[in-house]
Amino acid sequence: MTDWDTDYLPTSLKELIDVIGLEATQALVSVYGGTRLTVPAKMRDDHPLAELLGVEAARTLSQHYALERVDVPTGSAATKAARNRKMREEHQVEGISVRRLALRYRLTERRVWEILAESVPDDRQADMFNES
Repeated sequence: MTDWDTDYLPTSLKELIDVIGLEATQALVSVYGGTRLTVPAKMRDDHPLAELLGVEAARTLSQHYALERVDVPTGSAATKAARNRKMREEHQVEGISVRRLALRYRLTERRVWEILAESVPDDRQADMFNES
């Protein structure tokens, strides 16, 4: 299953996770990502969505989105953010070379260097403009 950095998920995917769970949402995106899906009002056990998500998750989806046309995002920003975080960790903690990371993730060495140089927000650092 695809790793996601949930901070980068669009609101519609966060809502789907709340309704049917993370694993079922990832399965839905893996097959229907980037398309529009019409959710049936009554979910049969042999419906393709029931086979993909499991009967319980598919019925929950049907109860929540009956007869709606749902645009299923790809979640690519969240996938890339998770990949980049993992790549930084592998380089900084495990000492994996830029060349090896480029080969592993099928990127150019230049792109790996760009990713490693991107600043990552540090939650421990206080925001000087936040009054809390």
